[in-house]
Amino acid sequence: MTERQEFHGGVNVVRRHGDVVHRPASPATPAIHRLLRHLHDQGFRGSPVPRGFDTDGNERLDFLDGEVPESLTPELRTSRLLRSVAVLLRGLHDASETFRPRPDDPWLLPARQPAEVMCHGDAAQYNCVVRDGAAVGFIDFDAAHPGPRVWDVAYTVYRFAPLQGPDNPESFGTPWEQGRRVAAFCRAYGPGVGVEVVDVVPERLRALVDLMRARASQGDEAFQRHLAEGHADVYEADIRYVRAQRETLRAAFG
Repeated sequence: MTERQEFHGGVNVVRRHGDVVHRPASPATPAIHRLLRHLHDQGFRGSPVPRGFDTDGNERLDFLDGEVPESLTPELRTSRLLRSVAVLLRGLHDASETFRPRPDDPWLLPARQPAEVMCHGDAAQYNCVVRDGAAVGFIDFDAAHPGPRVWDVAYTVYRFAPLQGPDNPESFGTPWEQGRRVAAFCRAYGPGVGVEVVDVVPERLRALVDLMRARASQGDEAFQRHLAEGHADVYEADIRYVRAQRETLRAAFG
């Protein structure tokens, strides 16, 4: 019997039928499928391969087997996971360097300059497939868009270091410990990003808050719900925290 599962994410309901995932399509889905095929053609195996659309218009994608954690539980707060996420993100970025977006591609997030790579846009733990304590893939490329490497790294270290204040239930570690984890992430990622990521994190979060409020004002029910649940308030508090701890975070790079 074909295994069937249903997953409820922050925006979409996703259904798994055996080794295929069915997800609601968006205006950006055709462009995202081009990107995913390009990544696969370049040898990157950490993203799903698109399989077109079903009769209801949902996109069809390969299922990536593994755990997708909602949060970084104590057993996932390891250097092994942190470094594997960095290596995986580097592989995605490197494979995307030769992808050529079209001028009319309707990305959810606006392109940012310099458009060095294709950013995943939401490379957080809830979009990371983990096996045996290491990251093996990213899912949910709905927020993909052209941008600089550090822009994508900034959101990823915000989630995985994490660069979050003590009032955020997802936070752990002192500012110094968080800074050391950011530094370890950047070392594992390799050339192209460094201590400047600490200053990019507040800018990246500000762009996210602005997007949420703009989409909510346009009638997007998912973003309206996120605002009502206080997500933007959490990001605002974390922006203030990262700015307040800037010197400690940067000093932790050594």
